[in-house]
Amino acid sequence: MSLVNPPVRAPRRTVAALIGTELLLTFALATPLIATLGLKAGEIDPAGKESLLGLVTAVGALAAFLLNPLFGHLSDRTRSRFGRRRPWILAGLAGGVPAAVIMATATGGLQLMLGWLLAQAAYNAALAALSAVIADRVPPEQQATVSGLFGAAGFAGVTPGLVLVGVLPGNLAALFLIPALAGVLGGLLAWRLLRDDAPVTEAAPVGLRSLLSSLVFDPRLSPSFTVVWVQRFLLQFANALIATFGLFYLMTRLELTTAQAAAVVSATGLVSLLLNVLAAGVSGKLASRTQAYRAFVVVAGLLMAGSMLVKMTAVSLWPIYLATGLAGIGLGVFYAVDLALVIRVMPGSADSARYLGVFNIAKALPQSIAPALAPLLLTLGSDPVAPATGKNYFLLFLTGAVAALAATALTPLIRT
Repeated sequence: MSLVNPPVRAPRRTVAALIGTELLLTFALATPLIATLGLKAGEIDPAGKESLLGLVTAVGALAAFLLNPLFGHLSDRTRSRFGRRRPWILAGLAGGVPAAVIMATATGGLQLMLGWLLAQAAYNAALAALSAVIADRVPPEQQATVSGLFGAAGFAGVTPGLVLVGVLPGNLAALFLIPALAGVLGGLLAWRLLRDDAPVTEAAPVGLRSLLSSLVFDPRLSPSFTVVWVQRFLLQFANALIATFGLFYLMTRLELTTAQAAAVVSATGLVSLLLNVLAAGVSGKLASRTQAYRAFVVVAGLLMAGSMLVKMTAVSLWPIYLATGLAGIGLGVFYAVDLALVIRVMPGSADSARYLGVFNIAKALPQSIAPALAPLLLTLGSDPVAPATGKNYFLLFLTGAVAALAATALTPLIRT
């Protein structure tokens, strides 16, 4: 329960604001990651574009790791007459525009990194506050439905960026600025529709100690929160292992050319996205009706593990599409219920945005760890399915399967 008691049912304008703003926020945040940062890195340093892109994205991931819970903490303690959440959502999404200008006009790696850091700061401020609206304004019986729609909007928000890159492949300035301006529309939508974000008259003061404490949590305060955090970390880690070397896996194990592998990655990406959206939307509604959140977590973990097992032994193309389908559905099912589940087990209702920020670390951190660990796993031993390749993709995906199964095995420890 939040500081402000939610209504019996969330107003439609609240749900519309959550879905629309999340979609536009994801469009603004994901487009640089999937395309424009790489294109800009190639323009700045054609010979060292991979290293530059890796450095910029790693620094951005670290910024997201630190800033999401910090901004969530500040949002929890905001006493503006406009409420706790709306000022951060609008200011964060508006802040993405100057960041996009810096990146679009960058002539060196340092300027590109600065722009991406500012973008991560701005969008994580908005994301931390937006996620907390579900805890603030949506009653428990409806949270899984709204969480599923929210998750589906996040998956769907990747699509406009893919389309935009195809329509304007050579116009980098537009590719940076259009998503950022779309983000501002999301901020205005939230400002207009989240009018019931009532002001908070009493809130604990913000100080250095409180800021530092916002980055961590004591597992003893809520063992169930810790379990759900670890589950999200493990499943996101498994998913990151799939994505990190997907292109190289197809070229090595299936002996596809670069062009052929890129085409398969594009096709499977669209399939995965469609299944993510459908699974998240449907699972959220079913979870709201049944309230059996833990069952959905188990299904998600088993589907993710199944996807890994298929990829471990694949020697032709059709199993790759099967694995993509299993992972797409599994990830959609999990992200349909994990937000609603964690809201139920958070240690403190007064710090909902802060704890949701800490929870988001479990999604951001594996995206840095998996790419660093994957090259080591590939060099250990030989691949029993394709020993001549010299890269042990069997072990890589076995590690992902173990992570997914470990996440599933923790489910009985959750007490709602």
